Amino acid sequence: TGGVDLTLTAATNGSATLSPAGDRLVAEVQNVLWSIPRAGGRAVALTPADLEPNRPQFSPDGRRIAVCAYRDGGFHIWTLNPDGSDPRQLTEGPWDDRAPAWSPDGTRIAFASERGGDPVAGSPYRVWVLDVRSGDLRRLTGLPGQEGPGQEGTWEDFDPTWSPDGGRVFFVRAGTTPAGTIQARSIASVPADGSGPVLLEHTDDGPAQAQVMTPALSPDGRLAYLRTTPAPAASCVLVVDGGTVATDAEVLPVPVRWTSRDTLLVNAGGRFQLVDPAATRAAETIAFTATLPVGQPRYRVRSYDFDGTGDRAARGLHQPALSPDGRRVAFAALNSLWTVPVTGGTPRRVVRADPTRYLLAPAWTPDGRGLLYVDDRDGLLAVRRRDLDSGADTVLADGGRVFPALSPDGDRLACLDMAGNLVVRRLADGTERVLAAPLGGGGLPGPPSWSPDGRRLVLCDRNRLNGRFREGYNLIRVVDAETGAAALHAFRPHTSLSDRYASGPVWSPDGRHLAVVVESALWLLPVRPDGTPEGTPRRLTPADEPADHPSWSGDSRTLLYLAAGRLRTVDADGGAPRTVDVRLTYRRPRARDVVVHAGRLWDGTGDHVRDDVDVVVRAGRITAVEPHRPGRPAARRHDASDRTVLPGLWDAHIHPWQSTYGGRQTALQLAYGITTTVSLGGFAYEQARIREALAAGELTGPRLLATGELLDGSRVAYSMGRAHATRDGLRRSLARAGALDWDFVKTYVRAPGWLMAEAAEFAHERLGVRAGSHLCSPGVQLGQDLTTHLQATQRLEHGHATSAGGHAYQDVTEIYTATDFRLVATPFTALPLLGEEPGLADDPRVTTLMPPWDTGAVRARAAQPPSRDELSTLERETDVYRAVLAGGGVVALGTDQPLVPVGLHLHLALRALHRAGLGVAETLRTATVLPARAFGAEDDLGTVTEGRLADLTVVDGDPFTDFSSLVRTVAVLRGGEPVEQAALVAAFAGAPGPRAGGRTAEEWREVGRLLRREGCCDGGW
Repeated sequence: TGGVDLTLTAATNGSATLSPAGDRLVAEVQNVLWSIPRAGGRAVALTPADLEPNRPQFSPDGRRIAVCAYRDGGFHIWTLNPDGSDPRQLTEGPWDDRAPAWSPDGTRIAFASERGGDPVAGSPYRVWVLDVRSGDLRRLTGLPGQEGPGQEGTWEDFDPTWSPDGGRVFFVRAGTTPAGTIQARSIASVPADGSGPVLLEHTDDGPAQAQVMTPALSPDGRLAYLRTTPAPAASCVLVVDGGTVATDAEVLPVPVRWTSRDTLLVNAGGRFQLVDPAATRAAETIAFTATLPVGQPRYRVRSYDFDGTGDRAARGLHQPALSPDGRRVAFAALNSLWTVPVTGGTPRRVVRADPTRYLLAPAWTPDGRGLLYVDDRDGLLAVRRRDLDSGADTVLADGGRVFPALSPDGDRLACLDMAGNLVVRRLADGTERVLAAPLGGGGLPGPPSWSPDGRRLVLCDRNRLNGRFREGYNLIRVVDAETGAAALHAFRPHTSLSDRYASGPVWSPDGRHLAVVVESALWLLPVRPDGTPEGTPRRLTPADEPADHPSWSGDSRTLLYLAAGRLRTVDADGGAPRTVDVRLTYRRPRARDVVVHAGRLWDGTGDHVRDDVDVVVRAGRITAVEPHRPGRPAARRHDASDRTVLPGLWDAHIHPWQSTYGGRQTALQLAYGITTTVSLGGFAYEQARIREALAAGELTGPRLLATGELLDGSRVAYSMGRAHATRDGLRRSLARAGALDWDFVKTYVRAPGWLMAEAAEFAHERLGVRAGSHLCSPGVQLGQDLTTHLQATQRLEHGHATSAGGHAYQDVTEIYTATDFRLVATPFTALPLLGEEPGLADDPRVTTLMPPWDTGAVRARAAQPPSRDELSTLERETDVYRAVLAGGGVVALGTDQPLVPVGLHLHLALRALHRAGLGVAETLRTATVLPARAFGAEDDLGTVTEGRLADLTVVDGDPFTDFSSLVRTVAVLRGGEPVEQAALVAAFAGAPGPRAGGRTAEEWREVGRLLRREGCCDGGW
């Protein structure tokens, strides 16, 4: 690696503490603790990046500093000397401990903790006290029989602070809404020994949606705290004695500290200031300069094989299922359904989907004579049964259904609907009922599996441990097939199944075991007849072999699973696994030569536009860009003589959600002019399958740079998150990445530093690709290449990138401009721009190509003109991107679709950048040249120049004179092959509309809200 020294003079969301002597500030700046002289000047680093300390506070005698630190995958309380020496971890275990506060006598530390909860039933935050000398812990709130306000429902207690005499602990008490979010309006107190009731001390009288945080009491008992409000009028203000205090910049959402009877230490505008709430004197700023050395990864970036020829082995074998007799395997690959003998060989194609459609989820009928599968040939995903002898298809359930499983007697069909509800249909009369709603959001629960007696279903679902943070554990959920009564079980305490898609549980036909994937290994979990775990789990797969998609034979003697791109079988009693040799290959169609006559061409290399140009394409690559010559010899011509041609647009941040969107997602992308997408999280085998189907021409869509699941810690949020608590588990997951040849490696919110660093090293040294995460810091310090957002879900209460109001300061722009660290921008705040051109909602791409849950949402949002607050919020976000670009940084535009309207939102984001002051060419570069550079594909894509792939977007208009015309993308060429928008729309004409599946437009909108709930970002629709 190379290296660079960052010079930081601001602290975005950095917290600080002043020594009791008043001579030194200890502050957290970009994930590192620093010592700064009170007079200001050079900061000295005290901690390494992997400790991740936050919320420092000096002990009353100034001899120790308490911090909350995130090392090894959990938040705990630590102390260290003021020079950074002698760090000691004071709490441990699987529960998070946050927000330490010293008692006035320095003998105890109060903190907020989940401990005392249950990893299955939930673990709300309560206030605890640690005796520093003995290590004893005492719980202060939520005690049995303890009285207090707001305890008639569920609640959270956090951000403790001490009364001046040490007799009481004050804290925020937040109620929990039915939707699982918190309402923090009250500050309460409890005796410091936990002996009495909780008392309500103060209720904030700010705006209805305001929340309070970080209370602090002065030596004479004056109460200060922060009040935040959500978007679009997001803010953070200082409140003292019930009134707001004016500051010269936005107050950042980190603890305020009293340093005397009349002085508060705050972070305002990224500067540490001593503020007099009475404003009798000017604020004192403690200026600093911190030199942060960071390594810059140096590695050989892969050469993408975008146009290789010859036969290729298909690695994207997806959702394999073993037949009841154990002799055959069904699976999806190359947008078709196949069967193959377990002895291996060339598979037989059973069903082939149209290239604009998608199929998935094969499952055998109990008699082994048919296959269930799901496809969207009629517009929405439907469950079908294919008779393998006659080839006849029967629709069993439509209107948006996925993950089918027939009961052992064949009379009932279990599946999930688009909102993630577990649905059971009686096939004899077509009646169905919702048995269970999903426990939370972040994607669908896992596929259901029947008990052998047909009385119960089991699936993977996720709990949410508390109302403050969305993460929880992937659990085993057993549901009574008649009553819907459910029980939750953990594989082990504080242990997640690997994900909610490919990890089971799958019930053995003899009822004795559940097959599950944990730490990317296949395990057998003994269970009682009612599905309750009983006994010690047993690992079936070798220590270094990853596993996914387990499936049983009918006699419960054999399991099938996927291992690093290979089908494998193993005996349930143990023994060496065996490989099913699947001889399935594909080849890229040879691109036909074409000459594109462009009326106007922007080639991506500068700011100018050329008129009347021929782009000559041979075998998918550009061989010449020359003035138009009538009569030029050409095997094919594409006439864009009255249109503008651009490099193919990129969406640098998507998530493939084919299990709900089917073929619509890729079709929409092309229809809006997108020729390359980058997945920043999804299911590993599905993405490998999609990438191969696109390359083989079996699926219509942009080229895909694929990754796998979000590599996370022991807790997860999304169904596509991959849970890890061990290095062995991570290495098995990375073995999948190597075998499936990921184009990007992403770690997620709860991934500890060691996981982030090892995943980045694997991405660079083994794959030659980028690695990134949500976390600006410590991502830049642990060898990652980029952040996948400016700001999204963080593991801290607030991250290091933007303030509550959306501002970023010098430390953030320095990271993105003084290093090779890149920024993928996902401006969710651009969605209100729909209301400036409501006609966008009448476009056939919205009314025909989008699924009904998005059609209604887009129409509703388009009917709302953007408010002043929404436009101000958008301006603050785009100001950050402008600053990074002006400093020479790389900003690649993405959308995080389908959290926002697929395809359409990229154009709203581009409009947002242009209205922020970027020139047309500079704006377009964020969706063409810069993403290609960000992901190492600039030798193949991003410009219309000789030698590059012929990825072109054709616009009916001229964005250089009317930028709004950019959305009128009438065609694309991907590798020289043209696809017309009109043809894509026509392929879905007549598909179910807003009243599809028996739902009204508003009911479909609710489905969309459920699909997107608990997402990393608020899409605003």
